[in-house]
Amino acid sequence: MSEYVNVRASEILDQGELVAFLKSRFGQRTRTVGRHVTKGTECVEVLVRPDSPEFEEIRQFVAARRARGDEEYSILPIGRYIRRYTKVELRRAEIVQLRIHSHFEPCGEECGTIYETLCPHCNLGHQLSGLALDLRRIPQHKDIHDTIALAEWVVSSKFVHLFLEHGLTGAEFKPILNFKDPAKKSDEWYQLVITGRAGKLADMTKLGRDPFDDSTISWRCPLGHSVAAQLLSEAFFQREAWDDSDIAVATNLFGAGRNLVRPKPLIVISQRLFRLMGEAGLKGFSCEVAHLV
Repeated sequence: MSEYVNVRASEILDQGELVAFLKSRFGQRTRTVGRHVTKGTECVEVLVRPDSPEFEEIRQFVAARRARGDEEYSILPIGRYIRRYTKVELRRAEIVQLRIHSHFEPCGEECGTIYETLCPHCNLGHQLSGLALDLRRIPQHKDIHDTIALAEWVVSSKFVHLFLEHGLTGAEFKPILNFKDPAKKSDEWYQLVITGRAGKLADMTKLGRDPFDDSTISWRCPLGHSVAAQLLSEAFFQREAWDDSDIAVATNLFGAGRNLVRPKPLIVISQRLFRLMGEAGLKGFSCEVAHLV
């Protein structure tokens, strides 16, 4: 496994000092994110090793500004870990964490899906109606997606067929309604409802604000539902808490949800499902090694 830290800075977030520092320090290694249309809108990122002198330079830069109370370096995370695995490492893992990379909008609530909000602090909600979406906005070249609400999972009929054909466990598939005509259901897309349970993250799992502050949780829901934090290590789960499903969600929720955004759980899948998804050429996700202890 190779581990990196992706450091991102944006002038829009008033992080112009960090943008300039990264460009001057790393030169062509600094990558522009998105289109830099007008002055003051530049966003850049760079990849560094967490055990390198370069990481330490950035850490000191960020720490100095957090120490003096600069909100632009404190409210939002500055970087995130990226772990790259060989095929052998992923195939040896007992379970893996599923990361969905394909996102789209509008979300269900914007298309008429009805929710009950259960928590005024983290925006935890319960879906009361069928999921209605603008089917034209679902990316056609991927097989698993999330809306911008972060807890509405959409899968292709190819994914559903694979899951049912092999008798996999831990999920139900609900029809997705066309928001323009709720009486019509999609033949190509289904809502993934994960019923499998992986339990809570084990204490061995390391959480923090970001790679530059591994001792701070940015925010906790006062009612204990969710935290605003990153995984700073691979995910560890208690073996006895996992119900042995092929796809499952952790009890832990992440994110200080608001407006349309809901807190989201981690998704883990079995080695069997991981291999089947790879063999079928499904797209829209990546995987990271997770552990049962």
